[in-house]
Amino acid sequence: MPLVGLFELGAHVFFAGRAPRVEEWRAAAATVLANKRPGEPIVVAPGWAEPLARHAFGDAAFPLEEVARPDAAGFRRFLEVSALGARAEETRGFRVVEEKTSGPFVIRVLENPAPVRARYRFLDHAVPAELEVSLVDGDQSVPCPYDEHARPFAGGLHGEVAFPRARFVCPGDLAAFVGITVIDDQEYRPRRCLWARPPQDGFLRLRFSGVTLERRLRGFAGLSYFLFRDGYGPPISLRARVNGELAGSYRHEDAWGWHGFSLPTAPGADRVVDFEIESEHADARDFCFYAEAAE
Repeated sequence: MPLVGLFELGAHVFFAGRAPRVEEWRAAAATVLANKRPGEPIVVAPGWAEPLARHAFGDAAFPLEEVARPDAAGFRRFLEVSALGARAEETRGFRVVEEKTSGPFVIRVLENPAPVRARYRFLDHAVPAELEVSLVDGDQSVPCPYDEHARPFAGGLHGEVAFPRARFVCPGDLAAFVGITVIDDQEYRPRRCLWARPPQDGFLRLRFSGVTLERRLRGFAGLSYFLFRDGYGPPISLRARVNGELAGSYRHEDAWGWHGFSLPTAPGADRVVDFEIESEHADARDFCFYAEAAE
């Protein structure tokens, strides 16, 4: 009997510390999807298990806008799927409002104690009716027309990030455009952003019309960390103007990865907001940014 007890204890320790198999992830899919609500992202702990969760739960559980979110602050609730007793770092301070067990997993509904409320997300308005793009050099301004059927491109493991089919096309090479894509941050997580590569001379201007502003422009910026982690490139400057008046500026360094910024604004509707992006010796300055009008 003592030997049987020791065997059972050893088996318990082994199975308790064993990572769930793919079949167990699939078995938990129905419970996870039943608790998944639109606009409430799924976080997986430990983080290395997220590819298994995506494979098991399917694309519907991981919309791109949620997976490649700028950060966790803008969401009111999350659904955490935890294995091996792990907790997701980005939501660790959130309140647990519901918890249940499904096989080797603990599924928690988490509530953000202080969510950021965004009145206007610039990514949602990167269309010709609301955005004009141009290259400005001194008194010269060259428009970048919108093309819904431009050639998509993905550079592969060591190449550029994916270039979207619908984008504002500027004079220059294939990367001279403004459009929505996804880059990798310093932890190699995806970040959805607006590609805005500055020109060799002058600056790139993005003019948004009909903008509703709050107290600040909250944003993030970066370049593909895999491609630019050595940090040899010159800094990139982003200026924001509201109805022609400078609201503030942000200067980005390659080695920072995905990095936040905040610029003060006055609340108001129907504003014109210009983003001006430039860099000295702007060769392959693959800049990408996210911005929103936040309280």
